[in-house]
Amino acid sequence: MNDNMRKILFISLFLNMLLFSCDLSNPNNTVLVNNSIDKTVIVKLIGIDDIVIIPGQTIEIETLTRMNPSSRLQSYSPDRRVFYEYKNSSLTFEFYDRDSYEVRILNLTGKAGRLTASGWMDTINFTNSNTEQMNTNWLLYTKNPEFTAITTDGYPLQVLFLFTNNIFKVTIGG
Repeated sequence: MNDNMRKILFISLFLNMLLFSCDLSNPNNTVLVNNSIDKTVIVKLIGIDDIVIIPGQTIEIETLTRMNPSSRLQSYSPDRRVFYEYKNSSLTFEFYDRDSYEVRILNLTGKAGRLTASGWMDTINFTNSNTEQMNTNWLLYTKNPEFTAITTDGYPLQVLFLFTNNIFKVTIGG
């Protein structure tokens, strides 16, 4: 064996050791990243049980099929609290918090009840007070809500709202 052949063999062995001794992830695997500050995300991919991803966690799923990972996503939750971006070049789903907006209520009916917004916020139980009610936990995750209000007896109430300074000011009438 001549010197040139030895150099080529040595370089080849060195490169193989370098490449295969590192703990590199498979670039064909699906990667799920939860960039949410405080929401755990549950992802359902075709052929895989629910995957729970806590805030800040990254999970890599072995891709056993030639199916494009973007078509494997069946569902995720909480879908109205987080959204995802899919990066085809890295087969990565990145989940982020949706923007949220404060909700304040002025109840003019004198009756207690519940306010909902088609799943875009948790149900708000309001009192029969006719003063503005607010709670920092009352958050809405869309700028286009469809509010519904009913009394504790189940009667519908009229809802009007004004969106200003990232606050929904909701007025409930009779």
